[in-house]
Amino acid sequence: MEMKKLGFGLMRLPQSNPEDWSSVDMEKTRAMIDRYMEAGFTYFDTAYVYHGGNSEKAFGEEDIQ
Repeated sequence: MEMKKLGFGLMRLPQSNPEDWSSVDMEKTRAMIDRYMEAGFTYFDTAYVYHGGNSEKAFGEEDIQ
């Protein structure tokens, strides 16, 4: 079995509002995650503090206000 070694960091995602560090552009983020997974990668690095908790919501595909 081949193991691909590349992690997807969710600390700095595309922002929907450049003035709001906690904002996440969901359309761009979902496209990035989909492309990463289509390439066969599965390791994601996220934490509640990234984007004020919104990186985990983006990864879980919850709506972000």
